[in-house]
Amino acid sequence: MKSTIESLVNPQVLSLPPKQAGPVKSPSSIRLDKGELPFAPSPLVIEALGRELTQINRYPEIMGGSLRTKLAQYTQASTDQIILGNGSDDLIELILKVFVGPGDEVILPSPTFFIYQFATTVVGGLPVIVPRNSQFDIEVEDILARHSPKTKIIFLANPNNPTANLTSREKIIELLEKVDSLVVVDECYYEIAAATVADLVDIYPNLLILRSFSKSFGLAGIRLGYAIANKEIIDYLYRLAQLFPVSRLALVAGEAALEDLGYIQDNIDKIIEQRTLLGKSLEDLGFQVYPSSTNFLFARFGDITSKELVENLARREIYIADFGLKQGLDAHYLRIAVGSARENQLLLEGIKELMLSLKNP
Repeated sequence: MKSTIESLVNPQVLSLPPKQAGPVKSPSSIRLDKGELPFAPSPLVIEALGRELTQINRYPEIMGGSLRTKLAQYTQASTDQIILGNGSDDLIELILKVFVGPGDEVILPSPTFFIYQFATTVVGGLPVIVPRNSQFDIEVEDILARHSPKTKIIFLANPNNPTANLTSREKIIELLEKVDSLVVVDECYYEIAAATVADLVDIYPNLLILRSFSKSFGLAGIRLGYAIANKEIIDYLYRLAQLFPVSRLALVAGEAALEDLGYIQDNIDKIIEQRTLLGKSLEDLGFQVYPSSTNFLFARFGDITSKELVENLARREIYIADFGLKQGLDAHYLRIAVGSARENQLLLEGIKELMLSLKNP
């Protein structure tokens, strides 16, 4: 018999698994599991946050104020083509609430970012899983074959998470021209990948771009994201958005970060350099490492399962992400964020120690 509370809960929520808090990580741990930037944010951000602390008794600007204007300049869009949110996850949920109702379909090229499917289920939508090809790229024909009058949204992470690869501009344009549903291109790694289709929002009214301050700008803990689309889409999103979706601290941090793009680019250059070195070192240890346009590496290690490798490294306080047995993947896949030179070296040493222990139990 159902409990009283369970009988009151939305059936969509009953279908979701409980969340687990996960391990509490010490400040000295090597955190390569969440795709975070290993460097502190710009000094301008830290200074701006300090100044703003005396004003947090006041509500933030409702629609983003001057940060929205600065983002318009940064993205070469107009102010009314931009909406801010409490990270990209918040905007993904908002998009689904606005465009998807019970029974509507959402196409997800898989494997991809798990939040798309989670949030689709929450609003009563039906996830339509379309497998990627052997190189984890999309096939437009496969997506079109699953597209139906019920399809409201196609989510396309570009670069894709967790597989780190880019979908070509040509394929995205082909998709936009052949469907009338909303195509959401998630560009949260834009500054690292240096590829975008944001310039097409005036050409294709069904295109929406997602961006984030979490990766390249090093503001993951602030929770700040934004979307770019035509002003009609943005208007509908703002109608349903929370009155204050972004804090005062997030707004000033975003503005300050955009004032120090040289610092941001220096960090990106370091990440790209370390990505190459880490990838080569992992290959030397027997990993299959896939091409990456992000701040992480997607890899496969066949000697033991990813679960065993991740758990063993965690005992050394080195954290990487286990993607074994996730949708469309076997038991050996991993996602490893690129850390600082020191962090990457400690990761490699931990893997070598593990491999040695396997040979000499």
